[in-house]
Amino acid sequence: MFCPHCGKEILENQAFCQFCGGKTTAAPSPGTGRRYTAWEEEGTQWSFGGLMTTLKETLLSPSEFFKKMNVTGGLANPMLYALITGMVGWMGYYFWEIIFHDTFLGYLPTKAQQGFDVFAETGLAVKAILTPFMLIIGLFICSGIIHLLLLIVRGAKNGFEATFRVVAYCSGANLFLLIPLCGAFLSAIWTPVLAVIGLRDAHGTSGGKAAFVVLFPLVMCCAFVVLFSLLVLGTIAASFGTMPQQPWK
Repeated sequence: MFCPHCGKEILENQAFCQFCGGKTTAAPSPGTGRRYTAWEEEGTQWSFGGLMTTLKETLLSPSEFFKKMNVTGGLANPMLYALITGMVGWMGYYFWEIIFHDTFLGYLPTKAQQGFDVFAETGLAVKAILTPFMLIIGLFICSGIIHLLLLIVRGAKNGFEATFRVVAYCSGANLFLLIPLCGAFLSAIWTPVLAVIGLRDAHGTSGGKAAFVVLFPLVMCCAFVVLFSLLVLGTIAASFGTMPQQPWK
């Protein structure tokens, strides 16, 4: 079949065009039990109610949500969902960063406070501008890596679109960043949990394969950080060992 908006060829029974994101006349595949998400359903699409319903379902009953989520609904809607939830969460995180930054500055000398203020204001402004671009780029990179690993372990029963949609709808966990102090920890823990559940149910694969493709990149990143830290510390220690000894005067 062909998209009625851009005219490009798409798969049969595909609800949204993967090229332009336009809605087609096709419905979710019959017999699969899958449906549009509340964020995509006609009548609640892009509405506050649809957003809140989708957030509630993904965060509180993820297995049920991903078992029913349509795996061929286009990339535009889930990407917009990830952008909104990501921006709200990170803006909240930056807000708490400013609050605790000001509290910390109260214990520093006046000149040091001025230097930190200039650095913080510039840094926060740059981060606020770059955040939406980083969210979208990170969404595609993360989805690509996860889908590649799924293909390697033969756990990709559906296409890249299914993986992308899972990763995007897991972004609702970014709203935990609105919680001061422990929000980043909650987001870092719950996001991989949602991803494992989502990949398992969206692709119909095993929980072990889903856990592997989610945790393997995290383990590799942690290993790289530890190795890099050891190299830096080793370099510093070696530099101290080669310093000329100064006699005591």
